[in-house]
Amino acid sequence: MKLGVLRFTLTALFWIAVFVVPAGAALAAGEIQRPVAVKVNGNMLDVEAQLIDGRTMVPLRAIFERLSATLEWDPNTRSITATKGTVVIHLQIDNIEAKIGDRASTLDVPPLLVNGSTYVPLRFVSEALGANVDFDSTTNTAIVTTDNSCNLPGGQVHNGTIKPGGETWSVCGSPHFVKDDFYVEGKDSPNLVIEAGAVVRFENGAGILVGLNAPGGLVVEGTEKDPVTFSADTAGAQPGFWKGIHFYGQTVKGRASIDFAHIEYAGGSNGAVTVTAGTSPVELTVRDTLFKNNAYAGIQLMENTRLSPQSKNLTITGTKTSPDGGGAPIVTAAYGTNGLPDGDYKENELNVVLIAAAMSSTTINTNTTWNKLSIPYQAKITVYVDGPSSPVLTIAPGTETIWEKLSGLTVGSYDRGGLIAKGTKERPITFTSQLERPGSWDGIGAGPYVGKDFKLEYVHVKDAVNGITLPEDLGPILTNSTIENSKEYGIYIKSSNVATDYLAGNTFRSNAKDIYTQ
Repeated sequence: MKLGVLRFTLTALFWIAVFVVPAGAALAAGEIQRPVAVKVNGNMLDVEAQLIDGRTMVPLRAIFERLSATLEWDPNTRSITATKGTVVIHLQIDNIEAKIGDRASTLDVPPLLVNGSTYVPLRFVSEALGANVDFDSTTNTAIVTTDNSCNLPGGQVHNGTIKPGGETWSVCGSPHFVKDDFYVEGKDSPNLVIEAGAVVRFENGAGILVGLNAPGGLVVEGTEKDPVTFSADTAGAQPGFWKGIHFYGQTVKGRASIDFAHIEYAGGSNGAVTVTAGTSPVELTVRDTLFKNNAYAGIQLMENTRLSPQSKNLTITGTKTSPDGGGAPIVTAAYGTNGLPDGDYKENELNVVLIAAAMSSTTINTNTTWNKLSIPYQAKITVYVDGPSSPVLTIAPGTETIWEKLSGLTVGSYDRGGLIAKGTKERPITFTSQLERPGSWDGIGAGPYVGKDFKLEYVHVKDAVNGITLPEDLGPILTNSTIENSKEYGIYIKSSNVATDYLAGNTFRSNAKDIYTQ
């Protein structure tokens, strides 16, 4: 327990350093009368409050985190934003005007800089976050209580391996600090449950690793009112400060879910949340979750991993590239492209679903659907569709796909496979290049094992080497479509026995040659 208290004290001191007053700066307003002790749910704060102009003022992070609120500081405006569930408080240094959500409120004493630390009014902050405040004049102690009394001091420290039988991290004990990597695994398949309202902060390079060497599971049980917060244990954090949450091949089935969470400043060589597996597929459920200011990716799906059909309401913003690349809200191998939920994927360095893998190609070997998303799919590598189960890739109307140099979509090349890309006149399906010039991607190819499920309707194929390559005359597989700017051929047919008029009902323009038969 001493370690937890010491850890919390050091963290509070670190944050105090962020709000340093320049040399010679004076207290903006108010007079310090005497120090005040503060007790939250029976536990004393590790820092001392001050009585200023008759109001108890407390170091901001100490009280915010004990009440399970997250904190943001804007050095340009010297403003503070505290969030707990749906409650958002806005404060500004030396300004008596505050806001709770959209409601204005006037303070008796504004937030102040005192001896280099930022102090905020205890009663206003506590009551705005749903706590009660009393004062014991005999002991000169402010007493803060919430509806759920907590017997654990804030600043619980976690490292090493989860306890046998599993653990539950809750508001009680928040903020939880993760030092180094925390392994969720064991002979008894332990689960880590993180309850609504909990705050988890990570040291530099730390992360949560689930099911790496033995079975284990992670269930994040945030709610709309009280989300779970995963963030960096530092002031002025940058994307990639901590490793992220990683699920591996021994993740217990049905025990990989994240509901109503805020995940920020994670990632780096992988995404903020990364799922990777070998031969055994792993499925992750993510619902109503905000990913903000992470490196490489918000979500990364590697090898045989997918998001479950129950995943929904994702917001991924502020994703930055790392030395390993990325920069997209979602980075995935081909298997993970199935059924991705649409979401708010704005203001990332790359506003695309990035299809990438360690190899130069990736294979869709089960039936897969590319949903229409608010952002395009962008393939860095060639995507193959084939396998013993005769997989079919179905692309929804209005879907946009972007292909990088030397990449392409190949169906039925090594085993049976199919492609159904049926757009509409109002919502065509687009296949185009990243470079936007003729020959800057390989195009759509049908191999010798392509099945009868190969239909293209209202598609727009642009800037390929060959727009569409066929092994033979496959009949009227292309209708109401446009092929343009092909470096060599709009359609290349590897046969001289061709009866179908592929020009009829389609539009060909600016190709070196529209049709070529071998």
